[in-house]
Amino acid sequence: MLNIQLIQPPRNEGYDGNSRSACYVPLGLVSIATYLKQKFPFSEVEILDGEFLSMDEITAKLKPDSFVGIETKTPNYESALKIATAAKDRGSRVALGGVYASAIPDRILKYSGDIIDHVVVGYGEKPFEEILNGTLDKKIVNGSPNFNEFAIPDRDSFLDLGPYIENFQKEHKTWSNYRATNIFTHVGCKYRCLFCERTKPKRGVYFREPDSVWNEIRSLTEKHRIDYVVDFSDTITQNIDFLQDLVRARPRDLNPVFHIFSTADAINSTTIDMMKFLNVKHVFVGVESGDETTARTIYKGKDFSPEVSLEAITQLTEAQMGVTPSFVLGLPEESEKTLERTYEHALRIKKISDFEEIFCSALIPFPGSIAFSKLEMELKKEGKSYDTDVFDPEELKKDWISRFCKVEYGTIMKSVDKILDLGNYTITIKKEQ
Repeated sequence: MLNIQLIQPPRNEGYDGNSRSACYVPLGLVSIATYLKQKFPFSEVEILDGEFLSMDEITAKLKPDSFVGIETKTPNYESALKIATAAKDRGSRVALGGVYASAIPDRILKYSGDIIDHVVVGYGEKPFEEILNGTLDKKIVNGSPNFNEFAIPDRDSFLDLGPYIENFQKEHKTWSNYRATNIFTHVGCKYRCLFCERTKPKRGVYFREPDSVWNEIRSLTEKHRIDYVVDFSDTITQNIDFLQDLVRARPRDLNPVFHIFSTADAINSTTIDMMKFLNVKHVFVGVESGDETTARTIYKGKDFSPEVSLEAITQLTEAQMGVTPSFVLGLPEESEKTLERTYEHALRIKKISDFEEIFCSALIPFPGSIAFSKLEMELKKEGKSYDTDVFDPEELKKDWISRFCKVEYGTIMKSVDKILDLGNYTITIKKEQ
């Protein structure tokens, strides 16, 4: 019997606080599990989710002589290595995937290659099939999500959706009448923001067939009474033709609430009309900064500015759509004055929209991002370098702020907390002291 264990590790110690914790399924792992079960029908495939299981519980469930695939992000990479070590001790074959592994595969193989057999760069379904078929390649690159070749992710075979729905209701009291879950309508983004480490597909952005999206939603509605769909894709408004096709393909008998992501510059009367028809009730909007000069350092499009984000949120509010504004503090040349402007901008947005959910974090120069490359160049000038594949997000913040900002780390973190206090539901990446 071929045992396949796909794991989302628990976050590293100190990074637990987040109102979205354990609310949404690890959909990438579900897609891989669905594909592998089809290709290897006599295998035993399971998903272990560190949003629910502790490190000890996960390591206790590791089976000997198995294939172990681990999804990695910067805040869980230390945990991923601990699980990989435990799996290797049991004679298993270990592969890492996810945004972190995709961003720095060669660095991982250099420093942790003794416990990692394979690093998957990009989308994992076909690379994991290659691994199970015996490839010896240490690094496997797959730049296409192959949407048209894959079945709808089979949540029911690998997870119990109930606890995720219950956690969403528990963590979002005023939305507790909804039964929510997450989907993807597309992957990839046309922007290249300073702080984003997500792997960019070689040929740009990939969109699913609208009928496939609606078939997945129908299944979720019929099996689990899902009526609140959170699209975890980068920004659904980056391709108006796709959004229009998705709207046109909506079956008459399906009308769940949508929670989507959008850049501010793509919000206008045309896209809002399409959002209304799609029954969008909530939009996550990247505001980032309230200072015009600082906002231009993000590479978020030539028209991006605080005025654009304020106008976008005003239009959404007038259309009776809720918003989640997102702020990143510690941008290049950040100062006490620019921090104050961002806080004042957040207050204006609060007054207009009365948002309930908010994201705010100090800038983390994630490995693989433009910010990380800039930081490495500064270190090189100082005769220093990062001789490791393990990065603590909080230490990366400190290294960045000390070199690129005109204000201290502690001041920025106080501003983060000040902005987060404006929301009832908070999303952030920071280490609890």
